[in-house]
Amino acid sequence: MSVHRHAPLPERPAIGSLVVVEAVVRRTRELLEQAGARNPPHEGLLWWLGRQVGADTLVAACHFPPCLSGPQFVETDEAAAGAASRAAHARRLGIVAQVHSHPGVDTRHSDGDDAMVFMPYEGMFSLVVGNYGRDGLLPDEGAGLHQFQDRHWVLVRQREPALIVVEAELVP
Repeated sequence: MSVHRHAPLPERPAIGSLVVVEAVVRRTRELLEQAGARNPPHEGLLWWLGRQVGADTLVAACHFPPCLSGPQFVETDEAAAGAASRAAHARRLGIVAQVHSHPGVDTRHSDGDDAMVFMPYEGMFSLVVGNYGRDGLLPDEGAGLHQFQDRHWVLVRQREPALIVVEAELVP
């Protein structure tokens, strides 16, 4: 299945990197797969919580808001975004990225995805995972990494990883 796109989706390198704790990646995949395991399967949506450090975005936690969803859509509302923002701020974090699933392997933003991300800001990331969350969360596994640049969403394409997963224990 291909996403609905009329507007062009430019491809550019990321500004900064998206650095995510491995436990957040694992929990994100679990939650997206749960939404996809419904009958019929549903798209899922999460927000990643963290901080901006210079041009980089550091992700420490995720939040699974209440959503209205179905086989080819997922949406939430301003009240859920407000609750997530308050929970993040209580921990000195903010909503720094959105993650959602698509039914097929096309992990580009749809026109609707471009318009429905709550309060996008310059440098914000959005990650789209294929096959209702069953596909990998990394761009080299098929996920679509997007970034808000110059007031528009772009598909991130570059040689070096823009999404970096940090293990809980680093061994030299």
